[in-house]
Amino acid sequence: MTLNPADSRPLYHQLASLLREQIQTGELAPGDRFPTEGDLSEKYATSRNTVRLALDVLRNEGLITSQRGRGSFVRADPPMRYYASLTGSRKKRLEADRRRDTFSQQIEAQGKTPHQMSSVETLPATAEVAAHLGLEPGTLVAVRRRIMYADDQPLQLGDSYYPLDIVQGSKIMSPEDVVEGTDQVLEDLGHTPTRYEDEITWRMPSVEEATKLHLGPATPVGRLLRTSIDQHDRPIELYQVILPGDRHVLLYEVDAQ
Repeated sequence: MTLNPADSRPLYHQLASLLREQIQTGELAPGDRFPTEGDLSEKYATSRNTVRLALDVLRNEGLITSQRGRGSFVRADPPMRYYASLTGSRKKRLEADRRRDTFSQQIEAQGKTPHQMSSVETLPATAEVAAHLGLEPGTLVAVRRRIMYADDQPLQLGDSYYPLDIVQGSKIMSPEDVVEGTDQVLEDLGHTPTRYEDEITWRMPSVEEATKLHLGPATPVGRLLRTSIDQHDRPIELYQVILPGDRHVLLYEVDAQ
């Protein structure tokens, strides 16, 4: 089998397309060891560099994973589902197991074991944070930073920014997991989240993000920036979550009524 030199696409894109189709049809099944670079080079009569570039495309799409000393494998686990519209649902929050936060419940429902590493600090608000929270730049805000895991894989980065006058002295200022959820803490403090404004962008990660999330080269991330607004129309939280593009499907449930 050979690639088509008359095709306008680069050879490695052609090869990536052929291999992607084999994964999608199940010819290469989840967990299967991928053919070696040498085997693919011989089978498709192309250079090892072309094969390497094609495998990089599939790796960046999250279709294959590499294990040092063992080679490449078809990804065994499907991408994790991030239920963006449910994370802010008060009804779902009140119906849920109040001993487990929303992230933990969603990850457990997908057959994984969740855990988080959290830290809390007080910082001057950047221009972006201040604009979303209706504050002057430089105003002190509380920041909760989390690295969230599914099993042993870092899955998301979540940073929450709060006006300090609202959360000072509350559970939000402790790095311990807030099992009832920070939205519930805010409601108990007299600031019930009533609506959210979401901004979603895709970009390449910073060096710090790539390091924390153990990202391979050229793996993009989604950035969901959510502003929570209370019953008095005051912004009470700015939440930034960083989602590796090779590990997530972003889902919204929209009521058509």
